[in-house]
Amino acid sequence: MCIKEPFWSPAGASGFLLDWDGVIAETKLDFSGIREKYYGGRRAMLLEEAFTLEPDAREAMFKELAELEMAGAEGAVPVPGAFELIEWLNKNNVPYCILSRNLTEVIRRGAEVIGLDLPPRTWGRDNMEWVKPDPRALLAAAGAIGADPRRCVYVGDFLYDLQGARRAGMRAVLVQRDEPRWSCWADVVYPLLTGLVEALHSPEPVVPWEYREIYAKKGERWLHNAASFIFSVPGEPSPTTDCWLARAASLGVGGFYVDPEKIFTPDDWKKNPSFDTSAMGLKWSEVVSGFLAPRYPLARVVTECEAPLNAPKNSLDIMRFIERKKI
Repeated sequence: MCIKEPFWSPAGASGFLLDWDGVIAETKLDFSGIREKYYGGRRAMLLEEAFTLEPDAREAMFKELAELEMAGAEGAVPVPGAFELIEWLNKNNVPYCILSRNLTEVIRRGAEVIGLDLPPRTWGRDNMEWVKPDPRALLAAAGAIGADPRRCVYVGDFLYDLQGARRAGMRAVLVQRDEPRWSCWADVVYPLLTGLVEALHSPEPVVPWEYREIYAKKGERWLHNAASFIFSVPGEPSPTTDCWLARAASLGVGGFYVDPEKIFTPDDWKKNPSFDTSAMGLKWSEVVSGFLAPRYPLARVVTECEAPLNAPKNSLDIMRFIERKKI
């Protein structure tokens, strides 16, 4: 089945980032005892909040965490569908990696137990500078497997997986959990991993997470048509450039033309202070692309276009402008 943008399917992804525990191997880890002992029972992020512990307590916590993870690895069983997922990725030459918060030696031991050959790119918390949900971990992993982050899928079973994917501008796929509280973070939810495998073999169009609202209001035809538009970014949009871009992109506009010679100056920043100060001196095309990529990964920034549309400067008028284009 041919799926046209802006709709997508996991089967069309340029790369897969896979969680380990709960996605490939089930180890039934229970961190409640560690949270109770070291964090007073609150749902703390064990790795990120370790700095709040005294040095001796921190060392003891990491030791217990490693022992807990290794015990889980010794009793690991494959998640139903895990081998079929890996087989599909290999057969279709889709680059993939493992990206986990577990220790690397734990992942390797778990793989031995379930009889799985790990991909060359396998990361735990001890062999990468960052850990998810820090988007830098996901972006580094995508770069290492040679995949465009905007076309990548992260497959996970926990909130941190979805948060990391969203922050990195990737597609977020939740498996093995039918958790309504987390569905707002995910592009698509498969209560069982086998459901994802079925979707890979028989792709169906999925509405991108960032277009759910406009799709619910306007439908499929609107999205297809809006995706074909290329708007010229006005010189002084209202109220600010970032608001204008976000409004147009949220309505499904697929492309944005920017003068290739235009530089983001200090005066530009003063008019658009929500952009990072590091943008000053860059080309406007780079600034716009950097703004859109994690928020609207399907939106294109172009510096060559014969006849871009001159959309209204006021962001509040963009929807009516699109409507007049007879969508």
